[in-house]
Amino acid sequence: MARCADDGGGAQRGIRAVSRRWGRALAGLVQGFSAAQKPWRRAAIRLRTAQFLQQRIAVPTRYGDLVFVIDDPGELLHAREFHIREPETLAWIDGFETPCRFWDVGANIGSFSLYGGRKPGVEVIAFEPAAANYLALCRNIDANGLSARVRALCLALSDRTELGDMNLSQFSAGGVFNIFNSTEDCFGRQLDVVARHGMVGFSIDEFRRVFGVPAPHYLKIDVDSVEEAILAGSADTLRHRGLRSVLIEIEEAETARNARLRQVLESCGFHLALRSPGGRGGAVNAIFTRDPVETAFVKPREAATASPAAPAGSA
Repeated sequence: MARCADDGGGAQRGIRAVSRRWGRALAGLVQGFSAAQKPWRRAAIRLRTAQFLQQRIAVPTRYGDLVFVIDDPGELLHAREFHIREPETLAWIDGFETPCRFWDVGANIGSFSLYGGRKPGVEVIAFEPAAANYLALCRNIDANGLSARVRALCLALSDRTELGDMNLSQFSAGGVFNIFNSTEDCFGRQLDVVARHGMVGFSIDEFRRVFGVPAPHYLKIDVDSVEEAILAGSADTLRHRGLRSVLIEIEEAETARNARLRQVLESCGFHLALRSPGGRGGAVNAIFTRDPVETAFVKPREAATASPAAPAGSA
């Protein structure tokens, strides 16, 4: 098992180092060595080789190592940038009052669901409707022994209960901009749809009513597009006094969409407590709490300090 430390800006360089040319060359060797085998055995050898090359990366955190089982370069970035990608989200989870329930809407391969599940006293529901991401999420939950504390659900959340489609910008694990029943992302740009698959959608309020699920104490919404619809379908949950804080991705620029999201949350008794720094592709995280506090604009150095401390020598 490889051990991945926080190396800051080296993440992108590390991924580029695994060149397509070397990958093709090594694949060619396997194909050549297995070419003389009968078709079914040849196929089995090549698939077994891919399985043996699957990577298991251990990322150190204050709650112990998180293991990521990775077979796609898109997933590798989540592990390599774990401590630097969204330090404010890690600090938010660190501040959870336990015992508590945490909902991770748009969990992707599970970085924050796993981190929350590692924190004692946190019960997690992870919502991830994109098929490849959901498979990776379940695999990571199992690899970390967190099946009893992190429940993964392959369904979409929106403003109503309906059958719809997941429109995918990429059909591989770790990908973003996969949108339920829309082809427009959070910036108003048309999605380049490369694949789609069917999906069941629920509003949060209807999901809780149908399945008798209690309200979360902490709610994270990061779906790259339909945040407004999700809030529209969660009016009762947002007003539930048990819900203490909401983290939601907004645009870095102050847009009309941002104003609408903030208005909905403020009407339910929440106040903006923290806004993460920009420079991350045009999106930032906004953390809302029920208690009125002075808005904090976290500087990059302060955000890095707030992230879980890795063991000495791992940075």
